[in-house]
Amino acid sequence: MYTELARHEKEILEWCEKQELNLNTKQSKTLTNSATWQRQLELMHSATELMLIIGTDEYNDFNILRNKVDDVLKTKEAKLSAPEKNAILNAVSWYDANAEKVLKGTVKLVGDKLSQLLQHLGCKENQLADYGYYLSEKNGEYLEYETESDLRDNENVPLKENIHDYFLQEVKPHVSEAWINIDATKIGYEISFNKYFYRHKPLRTIEEVSTDILQLEQKSDGLIREILNLA
Repeated sequence: MYTELARHEKEILEWCEKQELNLNTKQSKTLTNSATWQRQLELMHSATELMLIIGTDEYNDFNILRNKVDDVLKTKEAKLSAPEKNAILNAVSWYDANAEKVLKGTVKLVGDKLSQLLQHLGCKENQLADYGYYLSEKNGEYLEYETESDLRDNENVPLKENIHDYFLQEVKPHVSEAWINIDATKIGYEISFNKYFYRHKPLRTIEEVSTDILQLEQKSDGLIREILNLA
């Protein structure tokens, strides 16, 4: 595959078509480009090298595995981009509800920066955890955790109801670790087009439908009449 890719190009694209991947022209060219396969081969070599150094132990804490990978890459001065490193980590990890939370990063919130965030969120400092900012052991430092995309959900909040109050009453009791992504919030009316614009159109009578069927059967050499036992 890495030395004679052109010979397998047709077979690769046929396989993609059978799998209903629906690749466009640009994606097909990228897939059958030798540079793409070479990059993936180099990535596999990097992953194998990391495995030989770190080992094959399983961790219930993704943060430990990620830190070990970062330490090895730093020690070896390996030039691995963030997407390439994430590709390796994603290939050897999976979601587990019982695992430790995955730390996204830390942010220092003091002074004007804290005031601006509180104004943006429309909350008090002791409510920041409801918006994804968790106070660490250091004063003024907050932790942010990675989200699990499969667990994201949306809520339709009545326009006159406070979003945070709704969250505390309807969401927090059922999902204790949930938080509000205020930047993804859309405020406005949801109009039901069926409710306000739909006009009921009565069905035609059975006589009208029967007449149309009989007219059609005359054009089909009596097939409909024979099926309906009307001959």
